[in-house]
Amino acid sequence: MRTFDLNQVAELRDIFPELTPVQFETAMLLSLGLSQGEIADLRSVKYQVVNQTLEDIKVKLNFYSLNNLMTMFQVRLLIFALKGCAIHHKDKKKK
Repeated sequence: MRTFDLNQVAELRDIFPELTPVQFETAMLLSLGLSQGEIADLRSVKYQVVNQTLEDIKVKLNFYSLNNLMTMFQVRLLIFALKGCAIHHKDKKKK
């Protein structure tokens, strides 16, 4: 069972092009404050699968801790949001 449809967040997915869809979903859920156990329940996988996915992400992004991952994810989300606000503001000025 999927927790959300990644097709609905295609633009958001672009903030982490280096991650697979499963890695992206796992990182997003972790960054939103869910525990590894909660992520496992939502994704209908074992805790060990979530733990290994997070370890793979840390290796891929050269992070030493999950705090580094959460911080980077949140910073990229903020930049994504600010970029969207700037585009929305620019479009309003044109009208």
